[in-house]
Amino acid sequence: MKRNQGGLRLLAPAGGPRPGVSCAVRPKAGRAGVRTDVTREALAELRSNVMARRIQESAEWLNQNDALVRQLDPEHACSAPLIAWVAQCLEGSSREAATIRELLGRVPRSMRGRLTLQAYVHLRLAEGILALAERRADEAAAHFDFVITADPELAGPEFVALAHYWKALSERELGRDEAAMTHATQAHAMAQDLGSEAAAAMMLALEGCILAGKGKLARALDLLREAEAALEGTSDFTWLGNIQFAYGHIALEEGRCESAMEHLLEAAGNYRRCDPVHRSLGETLIHLARSRRFIASRAAQVIDGHAARRRRLGQVDGGGCAEVSARREVDELRGQAEANLIEAMEVCAVIGDVRVSAFAQVERGILLADCGQFDCAWMDAEQAFDAGWRAKDYAVLGSARLLQSRIALTQYEEGIGNAPLAQAQRSSDYAKEAVNYARQSVDRRLLASALTWQGLVHCSEVCSDAEAAETCCREAGELLAPGNRSRIWEEHRALVRKIARGGKIDARLREWSQGFAGGKTFQQMSEEFADLVIPSVWEKEGRNVSRVVAKLSISPKKVRRILSRAGLKA
Repeated sequence: MKRNQGGLRLLAPAGGPRPGVSCAVRPKAGRAGVRTDVTREALAELRSNVMARRIQESAEWLNQNDALVRQLDPEHACSAPLIAWVAQCLEGSSREAATIRELLGRVPRSMRGRLTLQAYVHLRLAEGILALAERRADEAAAHFDFVITADPELAGPEFVALAHYWKALSERELGRDEAAMTHATQAHAMAQDLGSEAAAAMMLALEGCILAGKGKLARALDLLREAEAALEGTSDFTWLGNIQFAYGHIALEEGRCESAMEHLLEAAGNYRRCDPVHRSLGETLIHLARSRRFIASRAAQVIDGHAARRRRLGQVDGGGCAEVSARREVDELRGQAEANLIEAMEVCAVIGDVRVSAFAQVERGILLADCGQFDCAWMDAEQAFDAGWRAKDYAVLGSARLLQSRIALTQYEEGIGNAPLAQAQRSSDYAKEAVNYARQSVDRRLLASALTWQGLVHCSEVCSDAEAAETCCREAGELLAPGNRSRIWEEHRALVRKIARGGKIDARLREWSQGFAGGKTFQQMSEEFADLVIPSVWEKEGRNVSRVVAKLSISPKKVRRILSRAGLKA
């Protein structure tokens, strides 16, 4: 791809252009000194670069001419459209909000009554982009509505198409996926009518991201691949990164963690090419850490399973070099995941993104809990909750409470701490709070996860409420998309199995307590009771037959026979 050497030059320093550089501006004397008028040729070049997604070329100009922004003449006819076009090429940049705010500051509200209606429409578009960058999505949507409903000849067809695009982003931020899809589709159609293939591809990619969020993974992949092919060769590293991030999200949803890790690494690389502290980099690093944690967790389960099997067989060796190497790989993956999360929090500190930083703390807390560092994990969860409380961010609050409920139940079940009953009650209370917060958020995945976990808590001996567990299971299942093979889906499957097993047990015990023997002898009922109890005790005792024998005063031969009948290998 041939790059625009030297970048766009919309403004020139006072005293005229440098020798050998074409004049893109005209110096203008004013009361406050020398100001600059943007030429129509320079404005047309910027518009062409944005619609062709030559974003890096435009960004390079901003890097070179940052100080000259203050010299912009607010009354010139090209100034308002310049501000709107510059706002378009800053998406995701760490300087997006500051630059747009500074440009808009060159046109104070007291002056706007003297502007043409066309200039006012252009400024409203820039104000909407600023509001969205500052997470004021409702306010942003109102600005974009104004542009969309204005006379199309005032804004111009490109700005109307882009207003639909930004409106789609606003609706998506607010969790209104259907409205977001409507505007993204409209933006895509308008860009196609204009013959702007690259801009249309960006809008098509947005459609794919919205579908991925709704769980329509196959169709999302089709749109994303089509958009990626059209954007190859452009310098729109934000949307090239967004597409790879979406691929990573889909791979995680389908349980393909290794593939997710590859895509997320590529997404992070694209974002860094745009800006070392890109606003999407933190979230990408969190997902990258999550994929590494999932891979490590899966590998650790295999290692522990092999170790448990050796113990059952009475083998005393430690598994040899292969197991030592495997455990080292697990530790390395977890270390890389922690490094990703630390970097995510550092990026968020630079750009002031408290929300994503809180999610990074929750993810690190989960990682620490996986490693048995429950006190540190609890501290991360508490700090994330405090940040969510200050921001009134229900997704953060729900995620933090969900982690705390998991930690409390694990400590209760493993006998960690001096107040088991308090831990059990805390787990139940926090699971309930997690669901309540998740309902107030727009995060369907969080709600599915919280409901699934609350169902598992109801199945535990902490609550033992089968009816409540079934209600949670049913509602969570309705939120999970077909084809989902994520960790939430795995937990939901475990919940379904527990409810099915518990339902059969409860029904049988209820019949016996009411005197319905079903034609069985007492000996047969005793055998069935043993079939119910012994596998559970065996699980509780670490799948150790000797411990079951000692605890229940039963012969080891009978324990193994019952386990074999249940399809379990002792």
